[in-house]
Amino acid sequence: MTTSVTQCEAMLNQILNERANVLAKETGFVKRERKLTGATFVQVMALGHLHQPEASLEQLTQGAHICGVQISASGLHQRCTQAAATFLQAVLWELVQQVVTVKAVPVAMFKRFKHVILEDASTIVLPEELADLWPGCGGGSATTTAHTASALKLHVRLDLKHGWLLGPYLSAGRVHELHGPLREQIVSAGSLYVADRGYWSLARLRELSEQGVRFCLHPKANTVFYDRQGHRIDLETALPRTCGQIKILYVSLGKQEPLPVRLIMMRVPPEVAEQRREHLKKEATDKGKIVSEVQWKLAEWTLIVTNTSARQISAEQALILLRQRWLIELLFKLWKSHGHLDTWRSALPWQALCELYAKLIAVVIQHWLLLFGCWHDPWRSLFKAAAVVRALALDLLEVLSGTRHLHQVIRKGRAMMQSGCRVHRRVAEPCLAQILLEGLDWVLT
Repeated sequence: MTTSVTQCEAMLNQILNERANVLAKETGFVKRERKLTGATFVQVMALGHLHQPEASLEQLTQGAHICGVQISASGLHQRCTQAAATFLQAVLWELVQQVVTVKAVPVAMFKRFKHVILEDASTIVLPEELADLWPGCGGGSATTTAHTASALKLHVRLDLKHGWLLGPYLSAGRVHELHGPLREQIVSAGSLYVADRGYWSLARLRELSEQGVRFCLHPKANTVFYDRQGHRIDLETALPRTCGQIKILYVSLGKQEPLPVRLIMMRVPPEVAEQRREHLKKEATDKGKIVSEVQWKLAEWTLIVTNTSARQISAEQALILLRQRWLIELLFKLWKSHGHLDTWRSALPWQALCELYAKLIAVVIQHWLLLFGCWHDPWRSLFKAAAVVRALALDLLEVLSGTRHLHQVIRKGRAMMQSGCRVHRRVAEPCLAQILLEGLDWVLT
């Protein structure tokens, strides 16, 4: 069921007005009646940073005037305490429990599945004073001086078909993706699940299969495959030898309780293999590890494991789908490079955390507006459309104050997004919309 603009406005009012004032008292952020209520504080912090991600305290106070509250920069600074951070985190938690979904994007491949879900996580390094709250993985890596004594990991699922965003759910930076808070969130039967190698686990794949979920993932280099008679397959001899050649094997995962899957293999051009090896070397250096011989050799092939049938997803379509996994990477890039999610103005740890939580609230609201504004268009540019959302962010303060309606803001935003917020066809490096809609054979390399 799709979400209407009216329903979305009700969600925003309920969480950023009604619930915000309740949570402000429950968390101890507001202990007595003040002009700056919990609702006003979260609206000013979140929508102010959505409008201007690097906003100073002076610039944020301008948003407070729209809400009818006069407060100085020093007064706002004094409110950014540990209690304020706890309060903002509580508001974020309530916000991510809501699901905003729009009409399915018109992509033929997606029609075969209830949802097309991408899952990934991204880490934000925090001030080391916050290590007790959000512990990281230790000191800096071999190639960076960044401290990781404290880090926060964002766990996200994105439905490519209807646009809904599950998350960001938060965990300590040291928590592995497979054990993150989304682990307990059931994937709907009839959905297609796509993730990177960090989510590869035989137990997890069995669980998804038992739930009626189809999956499409790159296997880890040390994965062992068996034929349907239970004999181990010599992968090296089974791999295709010609560049661009695609080969499919019907195999099983696991010696005990074998899980039947298709193994799709394609030989990539030498330059692609070289790029992958450079990436492997960099990643290994960053993590203080060594690239294994098997990893080095398998860089010459693309391997995909899926439990979809050939009728549901062809080998070529599976290769295209795995490219779509980068959309969630682009989402994180949008949040960080444009929303400045991983930077803050203050050196004070609690004020920095307040800014981070406010920006997380902001990117969720931004995503909701992007859904109504341009998700229906496969050629949309989220980066260009997000600039429109930022331009309209302060208008949302008027919506929450009751002087405007969300319909008006959405109509204005949609009209702006229809002009200049699309990606263009490219010859050398086709965009994701080209690959998804046109299925160009020559880009499968």
